Amino acid sequence: MSRPEPALQRLGRLPALVFGQVVTAVEAAAFWGSILLPLGYLAALALDGPLVVIVALIGANIACLLVGHRHQPRIDADVLASMATEPTGEADR
Repeated sequence: MSRPEPALQRLGRLPALVFGQVVTAVEAAAFWGSILLPLGYLAALALDGPLVVIVALIGANIACLLVGHRHQPRIDADVLASMATEPTGEADR
């Protein structure tokens, strides 16, 4: 028979869990940013934007590519699907 894990042990793992969640969120944002930023190129070119804006967009896109390259969009769909099937807890009251 397994014993429940003490609260202090669970609390000790909290920073690592939060850090992992933050890293995942930043990687996802960077991944999708690297997809959407090229639209900014088109807008800047169409509106005759200054060269510094275009260079900044390219730099931001490169940064997003470097940060978000490990993200797997399939995981996003799995998370959304699990959220849709989980009970909200209101029926349990």
